[in-house]
Amino acid sequence: MIERLNLKNFKCFSELKINFSAVNVLTGLNGMGKSTVMQSILLLGQSQKNIVSDEALFLKGKYVDLGVGQDVLFEKAEEDEIGIEIQLNGNGGKYLFEYCPEEDRLPVKNSELYGDQDMFRQWTDRIFYLSAYRIEPQFLYRIENEKELTERYFGKDGEFAVQYLQFHGGEDVKNRELVIGDGEKITIADQVKAWLDIISPGVSPVINVNMSSRTAELKYEYIEGREKTNSYKSVNVGFGITYVLPVVVALVSAKPGDIILLENPEAHIHPRGQRVLGELIAAAGAGGVQVIVETHSDHVLNGIRVAVKRGKLKPENTDFFFFYKDIEDSYKHKVLCPAVDENGRLDEWPEGFFDEWDNALLELL
Repeated sequence: MIERLNLKNFKCFSELKINFSAVNVLTGLNGMGKSTVMQSILLLGQSQKNIVSDEALFLKGKYVDLGVGQDVLFEKAEEDEIGIEIQLNGNGGKYLFEYCPEEDRLPVKNSELYGDQDMFRQWTDRIFYLSAYRIEPQFLYRIENEKELTERYFGKDGEFAVQYLQFHGGEDVKNRELVIGDGEKITIADQVKAWLDIISPGVSPVINVNMSSRTAELKYEYIEGREKTNSYKSVNVGFGITYVLPVVVALVSAKPGDIILLENPEAHIHPRGQRVLGELIAAAGAGGVQVIVETHSDHVLNGIRVAVKRGKLKPENTDFFFFYKDIEDSYKHKVLCPAVDENGRLDEWPEGFFDEWDNALLELL
């Protein structure tokens, strides 16, 4: 599990120190630094082997493409260098990278490694990332090679989640905190259907994979009482269902020790379904999976808070982060961390932190 992240001169932050727990919710207005935190982790994740062999940070890779050096250096940096430190389970690395304005490869200027380095080098194998640009309804989806799929690489847009669900849906869920409904139905496919049924009542995915054409077809059928409807192509079903499918697959198939980074899992989902996503994220975290989620949804937030109140997720395993600009301190980008108690209540509610509902109600009164 990622315990600590420190940034220096990286994008909008001159300096940032942040500690993580099991479930981590990044919130705030657009452009306040949420994505910057996610990207710094992903940069190290896609560059770990290169840092060791080529001694450089690669700005373009498996997860993200951030351009060149001038795109990632803090604009008011007093020194032409970028620092990233990450600690996992007491093991970590502190890196300082040279500034090369026109290059997408930043050489290591200095590094300091501590703890068990064999264990530290393995952390990138446990990262699973889904971007905000996830798969949309299509007639056919391309499929991945079986090795990558076995290692649960869904693609950063979740494009291979459909194929994974077809080939590995019969495997048991490893994180039993995620199991809901019939206790005997503990396969990944059963639990994906169970969670989808709450997010969008009655929906059930139907998948066909054609290995010769290297394509997968996604359809949905609906359970109406004891009857099933016909199967409908994904392009003829609500956009949000397909958009959320990779998120549900990634969380349900996650194993204790995995690190899942999610961008806007709530996109195109009804508020009730968004709250359920919050409960799903909380269940994953309760079972030993670390989730770092960027969201603009107060429903996702409340789903996690309700899970805490119900005793399904411990308060100490839950962190909320509010990113903002401090007008009184030269508009510096900063982070507030409201603490949650056992009742799911927060000890502070800063201005701009999911308060627009109340603001609108005050105007309507």
